[in-house]
Amino acid sequence: MYVEKLDHIHVYVKNLEKAMKFFEDTLGIRFLGVKTWEQYGGGMKEAFAPPGILLLEGTNPNSEVTKVVERRGEGLHGVSLKVTSVDEGIAELESKGMRCVGKFEVGRVKEALFHPKDSFGMCIELGEYSGVNVFDTGPL
Repeated sequence: MYVEKLDHIHVYVKNLEKAMKFFEDTLGIRFLGVKTWEQYGGGMKEAFAPPGILLLEGTNPNSEVTKVVERRGEGLHGVSLKVTSVDEGIAELESKGMRCVGKFEVGRVKEALFHPKDSFGMCIELGEYSGVNVFDTGPL
């Protein structure tokens, strides 16, 4: 597996609009908009800013994001790394004892998630795609 770059960080929040306002007012970061995903992780809203910040809020009590925020609080949850092959990455990381907890494809993006307990409390996400960042792949 070859890691090309750090693509973005995942920040789990209780209130997406409040978090967006903080980053916008404090750091001058502008988000590209809000997208809702009910089919992934039990439901979530997300906002991405080109420096590589992805804010995520659970949309219901059964959402994985909601459960993590309740258990661990708000904050940095994980990192997304651009790799040349998600399948090679899964094989390599599993051979080193890491647990893949999810693999999926959305449009032209392949992703795999690894359990935070295997990497110092931080979820590692591998992403395979063309483009500058995972959000630059065109319509999902």
